[in-house]
Amino acid sequence: MQPQQPQQPVQVLPQQPPKPAVPESPLDLPPGALRVGLLVPMTGPQAGFGQAMIDAATLALADVKADDVVLLPRDSGAEPQQSAAAARDLVENQAATVLLGPIYGRNVPAVAEVAAPRQVPVVAFSNDTSALRPGVHLIGLAPEVQVERVVDYAVQQGKSRFAALLPYGAYGDRLAESYRKAVARTGAELVDIVRYSDPGSDAQDAVRRLSGGQQTPPFDSLLLAETGERLRGIASLLPYYGIDAGEAQILGTALWMDQPVGRDQNLQGAWYAAPDRGAWDGFVRRFSALFGAQPPALAGLSYDATALAAVLGRKGQLARELDNPDGFAGVNGLFRFDQKGAAEHALAIYQVTATGGELLDPAAQRFTAGARPGEGVIRSNPLAAPTQPAASSVPPTTGAASTSGVSGATTTGTASGAAPQGLTGSVPPAR
Repeated sequence: MQPQQPQQPVQVLPQQPPKPAVPESPLDLPPGALRVGLLVPMTGPQAGFGQAMIDAATLALADVKADDVVLLPRDSGAEPQQSAAAARDLVENQAATVLLGPIYGRNVPAVAEVAAPRQVPVVAFSNDTSALRPGVHLIGLAPEVQVERVVDYAVQQGKSRFAALLPYGAYGDRLAESYRKAVARTGAELVDIVRYSDPGSDAQDAVRRLSGGQQTPPFDSLLLAETGERLRGIASLLPYYGIDAGEAQILGTALWMDQPVGRDQNLQGAWYAAPDRGAWDGFVRRFSALFGAQPPALAGLSYDATALAAVLGRKGQLARELDNPDGFAGVNGLFRFDQKGAAEHALAIYQVTATGGELLDPAAQRFTAGARPGEGVIRSNPLAAPTQPAASSVPPTTGAASTSGVSGATTTGTASGAAPQGLTGSVPPAR
């Protein structure tokens, strides 16, 4: 379903990607329209991400046939005061009934402060749980869920002694704490967590300390949390200090999902947790056909949040149904919000190969029956069948749209298997 120009519907054309209307005042909106405010960066170095998120939101409205929903994009800026000003315009001048965004966790509290007095729900794209407030939900893929998922899988495969090599900083702190908890919960042994400040000489010293000077590493699983050149640089140090992939299973996060990590032989065979590629690949094909570019991970979050707001908002159940324990099925797979408002995503386990990620353990298709959000994420389901890629579907020029989009998930049966995705590109993984 598509956003509308005042009193004139926008057609979804592959040759001319749809652009959402930006009414100047509530008087310009169609009567009874659901007003969805979208706070994304529209200027500055992250403007490309913002445009992709607007495009994904427009596609979501087309897919759920939301003819009575108007998308109101606003520039969130980079700082809290800029996001607050944009939110104030949407809430006070545009009468927005829900705010989607911003992407930076540090900006979420400022937006929540504006939205709270009018009881406007906020679904932010951050995964920074410190930004949670009453009325705020975070749809970002949290590193904690990724770590729990990959540790669970490693233990199921017989691994019992865990170590980690993590950077200093907020992201490394979150990974370290969640790694400790995940290993302890399984009853496995945490051998060591070594930190470093940069991928150069400091990382080399960290790898040396981690190996303990032994020919065989004192652990059988090692978590790494880097991408790009930093990851390749650290991986090249491992065999030099006796940490061979044949003796220590390398573990990673969803940051590797769209990275060519398999080009490095030292990383081939590594395991990482990420959203199931079935629905995502279908989204990528359709997004690329319409907009002529590959969508960043943030675009998937924008699609899911927009479809969710449209489907639930039209029923007048947005605030209440956001906490549905059954969850929802989106382009990033199955997800739901826990009792604090943070997202729980069902994740698959992939193995790094020279040609990409190979599916080892599919994401669960439903949440465990009877389990409430926050009682532990669903874990691996070795009996589940791999998800088949969704068929590509480009809306025709008549304005009709496909029926895909976020849908409710059922809880019949039993499942065990899950975790989330990091944000790729130049946007920092922890927000």
